[in-house]
Amino acid sequence: MFQDPNPEVVTSATFPLPSYGQEIVRHILLGDRRAVEEAIHRLSSTGYCDRIEWSRPVPVQPNTPSFEAFLQAVEETGSRGGVISLMTRRRGVSQG
Repeated sequence: MFQDPNPEVVTSATFPLPSYGQEIVRHILLGDRRAVEEAIHRLSSTGYCDRIEWSRPVPVQPNTPSFEAFLQAVEETGSRGGVISLMTRRRGVSQG
């Protein structure tokens, strides 16, 4: 039904792909839930990103051993706990 009537002729749709790499930047928001959610809202309202691009804010406890930097920030601010949210942006870079 959908066979080519001339099977000897083989055509393919080829097109050149752009030659570029990607730069990646990761944004990390770390702080009180309300402040993190407000920062996400502000970045979204400026058009920099969509709210959906951010990970769900995840609770971080001060005793989490893999977050030494967070522990230091907690000590400096006096806050006990908070959340972390991450957004990754990829941007094409022309190689020319």
